[in-house]
Amino acid sequence: MFNSVAEDLSRIPNAEVVGIRDSRLTQDSIPEIEYQVVTSAEEESRRFDSLAASADWTLVIAPEFDEILLHRTRRVEELGGRLLGPNSSTVALGTYKDRTVAHLKSHGIRTTTGLTFSVGSPVPDSISYPAVLKPIDGAGSQGMRLIKAKENFPKLFRGTFRLEEFQSGIPVSAAVLCGPNLRIGLPACQQYLSPDGSFAYLGGKVPLEREFGIRAERLASRVAESLPDCRGYIGVDIVLGPSVEWDAVIELNPRLTTSYVGLRQLANCNLAAAMLELARGESPELCFHAGTVEFRADGVVTNA
Repeated sequence: MFNSVAEDLSRIPNAEVVGIRDSRLTQDSIPEIEYQVVTSAEEESRRFDSLAASADWTLVIAPEFDEILLHRTRRVEELGGRLLGPNSSTVALGTYKDRTVAHLKSHGIRTTTGLTFSVGSPVPDSISYPAVLKPIDGAGSQGMRLIKAKENFPKLFRGTFRLEEFQSGIPVSAAVLCGPNLRIGLPACQQYLSPDGSFAYLGGKVPLEREFGIRAERLASRVAESLPDCRGYIGVDIVLGPSVEWDAVIELNPRLTTSYVGLRQLANCNLAAAMLELARGESPELCFHAGTVEFRADGVVTNA
């Protein structure tokens, strides 16, 4: 994700793109990007503060768990920086699954039936099985598992979890680019998930068949419209049921998602430039060419 969006940002005329990089990482560098290499968490924090305070825009790419994304987003705001992405209120909403569900329901958006509980509490018996267990602040299928029956409930040692009734259907990721005056839905992507009950993300394909794409993109747009003062890229995980009445939003990702690597290949324009224009209050025109793009979880495009 980082390389894809950084390369696109570097192609914007007069743009200077600076990224922070762990000295232990060995992947290929992009010649047009200035990398500030750090050797410790303390050094990384100092560099982040310095860059966020001085940059015209800061794009934070980080996971939600342990409030990593939320902390960095708040830090940009505290330093007077400008986020090329959702604000801390939206990030907090997407970080905690119970908050996400409550928000969606308050706006009449269908989601999964479930409840939140902490280790030490009795196993909930008001949920129908099969059910999905997930950390309340997980990201990228982290810690998720399918539980077929109550008697198969795993031993948990610590943490707070969300237990939700399993929603069958087509797993989809739909993204929306947001600005103060306009929000533009992007083609929805089918998600490839592991069949072993861990829901591990394996990659995806874009676009969906037309009917399914329309359903997913409309639902994602409703989610985006419910988020006040949202800028940048958001991802919405959806399961498409047998009919539109059964479609459900599973999660809100208040950050760049892996789908970006496929979407940028399908676009006839610079998606990062469009994201920046929208954040500025402008109205970019987006168009996509025919064909299908498939990509892996590590961001490698396997066909385009």
